[in-house]
Amino acid sequence: MASGVFIVLEGIDGSGTTTQARLLAEWLESLGREVVLTAEPTKRPVGALIRQILQGAHGEADETTMAFLFAADRADHLAAVVLPALAAGRIVVSDRHYLSSIAYQSLGVEMEWVESLNARFRRPDLTVFLDIAPAVGLERKQKQGTAAERYEKVALLERVRANYLLAIAHARAAGERVETLDAVAPIEAVQGKLRELLAPALRCGPQE
Repeated sequence: MASGVFIVLEGIDGSGTTTQARLLAEWLESLGREVVLTAEPTKRPVGALIRQILQGAHGEADETTMAFLFAADRADHLAAVVLPALAAGRIVVSDRHYLSSIAYQSLGVEMEWVESLNARFRRPDLTVFLDIAPAVGLERKQKQGTAAERYEKVALLERVRANYLLAIAHARAAGERVETLDAVAPIEAVQGKLRELLAPALRCGPQE
């Protein structure tokens, strides 16, 4: 490939984005593709701060502050990781991107403002939304045995999912390719569907 392909997995907490992104990257590498597996929030300086806030290490931060922090982390992520990899012809698989900000930060501020804050960022060539009922997703998270984070409450995740669906409608109206998969299905079944969806994106190359 002369230029790379940008693939993003989105979904509420417990939808399996991290697992599916890892499996997808491993599969692509087995086909001989050069792959960069990444995630937002990142492990870079701003992303590390966000993760600490989500885990309650620095007290509360309102959604306006969180929206700015996520946007700063995203700008750094694109500049330092995503865009160089795409320019080198690699496939970038990211666990979350700008739709997450719209879905989550719109809990506390206007969706239009969050969308405008993220308007200039590189859009994925393919986004896959892993859809799952919030109660089921939260049950999965609890079984992992990790401490609950900022948004891990059923009522909040119901609102996040609704925000996702609206943000996805906006993205599709703007010409983005956003597909939806049932994330309740077994991991292997979801991965198989994900690989099927990926074929056109690999052929078409990046968006302008």
